[in-house]
Amino acid sequence: MKKLMIKAGSQWDRGQVVLILVLLTVVGLTIGLSLISRTITDVRISSQIEQSSRAFSAAEAGIETALSSNIAVGPTGTVNLPGATANYAVKTIGGNTDTLLLPLTQEGDTQNVWLIGHNDDDSLNEAGIAYPVDQTLEICWGSKSGASPAMLISIFYKDSGQYKIAKKVFDPGEDHHFLPADEFGPYCGSDWPYRKRIVAATDADSVSEDFDISPTSQLLLLRLQPILSATSMAVKPAAALPAQGRVITSIGQTNTNIVRKIQVNQSYPVLPTLLDYSFFSENN
Repeated sequence: MKKLMIKAGSQWDRGQVVLILVLLTVVGLTIGLSLISRTITDVRISSQIEQSSRAFSAAEAGIETALSSNIAVGPTGTVNLPGATANYAVKTIGGNTDTLLLPLTQEGDTQNVWLIGHNDDDSLNEAGIAYPVDQTLEICWGSKSGASPAMLISIFYKDSGQYKIAKKVFDPGEDHHFLPADEFGPYCGSDWPYRKRIVAATDADSVSEDFDISPTSQLLLLRLQPILSATSMAVKPAAALPAQGRVITSIGQTNTNIVRKIQVNQSYPVLPTLLDYSFFSENN
C-alpha cells in the first residue's frame, strides 16, 4: 500500500513539472512573438519615416530648382533623385479681378498689395500700367470671433515725380475716434464682417472713402495693417490687380508611393514698415 502511494505521488510530481514547462513555453512564446511584432512595427515605422523624409527632400529639391532657375510662370518641371522624384509648377498670384485673400496678420504687422507691375528683375515697372486711380478697392477683414480690429490703410503713389503716401484708419466699432467702417457683412463674397470700400482719387459714390489723390498720379502699393487685434483680410478689386508674385508647388514621391507636398509663396520685395514712420531732414 505504501509503495502504491509513493508511486502515485511520483506521477503527480511529474505531471506538475510538465504543466509548468508548458506554461513557461507559452509565456516564452508570447514574449517572443511580442518582441518580434514590436521589432517589425519599429522597422516599418523607421521605413515610413525614411520614405517620408525622402519624399519631403524631393519636394524641397523641386522648390529649390524653381527658385534658383527663376522659372517663369506656367511651365512645370521634374527633379529626379535616388528613389524619389518631384514635380513642380509655378503659378501667378493676382493678375486678375479675383478677390485676393491675405493670411491671418498679427496686430502691427502688415500685408502688401501691389498696384503696379514688376519687371523680370523684380523692380517696379513704372512705365507699365498701374491700377486705375478712379477704380474702387473693397477691403474686408474681421476673421477672429469676438474681435473688432481697426484697419490702417496706406496707399503709396507717385505724383509729379515725387513719391508720396496717404493713410486712413477705419474702425467698425467707432470707439477710438477713427473713421467708420461698414459692419453689416458678410462682404467680399465670403463671411467677412467688416469692410471699407476705398478709391484713391475722388468719386461721387458716398459708399466709398476717397483718398483725394490726384487723378494723374500713379498708384504703387496698398499696405494693410490691423490695429487692436489680429485678423485675416481680403481685397476685392473693381479692375484687374497686377501680379503679386508667384506660388511654387512641388510634390515629392518615392518609389513606394509616399507623397509629400510643399507650397511656397514668393512675393516681390518691399521696403520694411519701419520706413513708414521715418523722418528725413535735408540741410542746405
